[in-house]
Amino acid sequence: MDCCAECATTGTGCETSEPHPNPLIMALRFVAFGLGLVAALGGMIKERKFKHLAFWLGTWALFLSWPRYLICSRCEGYGKKCYPYYLGKYTSLIFPKVEGKEVRPLGFALEGFCLSSMFWTPALALRNNHELFTRYMIIMQLVTIGQFFHACRWCAANSTQGWKNVCPAHRAWKKILKIS
Repeated sequence: MDCCAECATTGTGCETSEPHPNPLIMALRFVAFGLGLVAALGGMIKERKFKHLAFWLGTWALFLSWPRYLICSRCEGYGKKCYPYYLGKYTSLIFPKVEGKEVRPLGFALEGFCLSSMFWTPALALRNNHELFTRYMIIMQLVTIGQFFHACRWCAANSTQGWKNVCPAHRAWKKILKIS
């Protein structure tokens, strides 16, 4: 949560009880994510895989729209710089908050489709160039590891919304952290 206007003008500081992602860890995650985007985009252009590129960009457009409404607008991280790449803040800029509704299977299906397509489309496009393919896969493994060990762990430890138990990573971290 950001400081209120009064705290910001008086300089008294703003104490919030809400945890925020560590800015250094988030910066490293954004760098890895950016490197993955550059490797994917540059590789698909270099390999002249324009159909793959068009599909990948379309998947990104879908990911940043409908699934954000179906998932992020219902999440307790809405409007906040949340652990999954600040998507709660992004969503609050384009969609209103949805109260009292849980995420339906369509939201989970779209999220799964988008995430898997965003990851695997460049891999398929780069499969014949072993150097580009290996570089892309190593970078994206770092992105996935950062997501799982930073964002997914935090979500399992701090979320109060039962619908998140559908997520396999959420369930895994609840078991690891021994949270019922």
